[in-house]
Amino acid sequence: MSGRIDDAGDDAFDIGLDGAGPNGSADQASEGGAYAIMTPRDLIIAMSWRSVRLPRKWHARRTNEGLVTIIQVPSQAWVAPLGDYLRDHRRGIVLVDGKAKAKDVTTSDSAIIAGLDRGLHIVGIAVDPPSHLSALLRGAADDVVIMPAPTPELMRGVIAAFTGRRCPAIAALDIAGLDLRDLAVALRPNTTPASCVKRLRRASSARNLPVDDATPPLAELAGYGEARRWCLDVVSDISAVVDGRISAGELESAIFFGPPGTGKTLLARSLARTSRLPLIQTSVSAWFHDNAGHLGDVLRHIDDVFTRARNSAPSIIFLDELDAIPDRKNMDSRSRDWWNSVVTSLLLQIDAARNSKRGVIMLAATNHIEHIDAALLRPGRFDCHFRIDPPDASGLAGIMRGHLGKDCADADLKALATLMPGATGAEVTGIIRTARRQARQENRPLTAADLKAAILPASGRTFDELRHVAIHEAGHAVVASALGFQVGTVSIRATGKAGGWTDVAIPSIPTLLDIERHVMVLLAGRAANMAFGSVPDTGAVSDLSEATRLIGAAKVTFGLGDTLVVRAPPDDVLNLVARDRALADAIGRDLGRLMTQTRMIVAANLDAIGRLADQLVERLVLDAQEHLARPVDQPPERSGSERLGRRLS
Repeated sequence: MSGRIDDAGDDAFDIGLDGAGPNGSADQASEGGAYAIMTPRDLIIAMSWRSVRLPRKWHARRTNEGLVTIIQVPSQAWVAPLGDYLRDHRRGIVLVDGKAKAKDVTTSDSAIIAGLDRGLHIVGIAVDPPSHLSALLRGAADDVVIMPAPTPELMRGVIAAFTGRRCPAIAALDIAGLDLRDLAVALRPNTTPASCVKRLRRASSARNLPVDDATPPLAELAGYGEARRWCLDVVSDISAVVDGRISAGELESAIFFGPPGTGKTLLARSLARTSRLPLIQTSVSAWFHDNAGHLGDVLRHIDDVFTRARNSAPSIIFLDELDAIPDRKNMDSRSRDWWNSVVTSLLLQIDAARNSKRGVIMLAATNHIEHIDAALLRPGRFDCHFRIDPPDASGLAGIMRGHLGKDCADADLKALATLMPGATGAEVTGIIRTARRQARQENRPLTAADLKAAILPASGRTFDELRHVAIHEAGHAVVASALGFQVGTVSIRATGKAGGWTDVAIPSIPTLLDIERHVMVLLAGRAANMAFGSVPDTGAVSDLSEATRLIGAAKVTFGLGDTLVVRAPPDDVLNLVARDRALADAIGRDLGRLMTQTRMIVAANLDAIGRLADQLVERLVLDAQEHLARPVDQPPERSGSERLGRRLS
C-alpha cells in the first residue's frame, strides 16, 4: 500500500490512499503495510483539509486575478503545518501566518499588496482572525474558510489510511481535549488500529483526568443539594448529546455562588470527572498572570482559553473568580472603557462556546453574585444559579468520610460534625490534616479523639471565662425560644473576636414587634450574665451595636416609628445616631424598656439558662433543639413568613 499527494496544479489537490481516503469509508482500507510516505501529522492535515468545503473560486480560478482567503484553524498548533502543506501543494500563493502574539503587520501588509498586484493568491491562517490577522487582510478577504477540529469519523479514516486496516469505532470522548500533536503521536509505524485508538483514549484521559486526581465523583460527593442534582442531570444530558439523542444546544450552564471554601471548584471538577469531559479551568487573575495587563494580551488569553474549550468539545470550561470582572454600571468612564472591551470579548466567547455543535458547558464560581455584570447572568449565557452554602451535619460527615477513607471506620462522624456547625469543606480538610499530623507525630493510627481535638482545640480560657460565655449564649438561646424564635446551634467555640455564638431564625420581613423581640434576644446575653452575678462588661458590644441599629432603622429607615421619612439606609443608621442626639435619646429609651422586659424573662428561666450553660461548658457546641425545652408561655408560632438564619454573639 502507498499513500501520496498528487499535485494537480494551481487549482486543486487530491489525495490518494489506495483504498481509503477522506471521501471514502474507513472500513474500505485494505489490509497491508503501514502508511509509509506521509507523517501522521501531515496525514491528519491532508485529510482534514480535504474535508473542508472550499469556496468555488479556490477551484475555478484560471486567471491571474488576485484572490484573498482567510483560513481559521482549530488551534495554534495547526497554523505552521497547514501553511507548509499549502505551500508544498499549491503554487502561486502568499502565506500570512497569524501568530498568538502581536507582530509587525507593516511587512505583512506590504507583502499582501505586492502579491495582489502580481495576481497571486493571498492566504491568511489564524486561530482567531480578528485578533491575529491585520485589518487590511481581513477587509480584503474574498472568503473565510473554517477548518474544524478532526471529528471521530475523520480520525477513524486517518488511522485506517495510516495502518491499511479497518479501524474500530471512535467516540467523541476518545479524542476530547486532544490537539494536533496529541492526535499525531498516537499513530506509530507498524502498529494496529486498535492500538492507535487505545493511545488516543489514554492521551485524552491523561490530559483531562489525571491518574492521581483524588476528586470524588458526583455519586460520592456529600452535600450540595440542588446544585449536585443539576450536575447529575448534566451527566445524563452529555451522554444523550454524545449518542445523538439531543442536540448540544440543550446543554445548560451554571454559576455556583456562596461563601468561600464551600467547594464550588470541587463540584466543577467532580462533574468533569463523572462525565469524563475535559475541564478547562481559568480565572480573571490567570488572564493577567503572564503579561503586564495590556488589553491585547488579556483578550488573546481569553481567546486562547475558549478556543481550547471549543476544540476539546464536548468539554467543560470553568471560570473562577467571576466577581473579579467588575460590574460596568458601577465603574467610572475611564475604567468602563477598558473593561468594556474585556467584558464584550468574554460575552462573544461565551456565546460562541454555547453555540458549539459539539457541546461546551460553561461553569463559573463567585463569592458575590450580586457583583456580577448583568450581561453575564442572563439566560443563554449562565442559565442556572446555585447557592453553595456550608453543608449540614450529614454533609460534613460525608465529607469527613471521603477524606478519611478507611481510617476511623467506627467513629461517629455525624456526632463530630455537630461540633463544627457552619464549617466548610475546606475547613474539614484542614481539620483532618491537623488530626493526621498529630497521630503521625505520635506514631500511631488516627483516632476519633484526634479528630475531636482538631475540631475543638484548647482555647486557653479558664473555666470561669468559659462559664461566663456559656451563660451569655444560653441567655440568647432561652429568651429566643421563649419569644417564639427557632434556635439552632449554640456554641462557645471562639471564632475571631467572638467568644461564642447562637443561631436564631428571624422573619425575613419583620414587623415592629418582630424587631423589638429580636432586640430582646440581643440584650438577653448581658441580662443573663447580670442575673448570675456578673457586672456589665464589654462582651456584649456587638449585641448592643446591632440592637441600636435595629431600633434606629425602625425609626429612620423602615417607617415603623413616628414618621415615614427615610433618613438613612440600614447600614448607615449608626452614623446618623452619632450625629443626632434626639434620635440617640429616643433609641436609648426604647432599649431601656426592652431590657427591663428581657430581664423579667431571664429571671423566670434561670434554671433553664443554667442547665444549658452547664452543657455548653462540657460540650462547647450544642443543637439547642435537643437540649432546650420551651420554659414559659410564648406568643403563637408565626406562619407564612420566610425565616433567615441570624447569628448572635
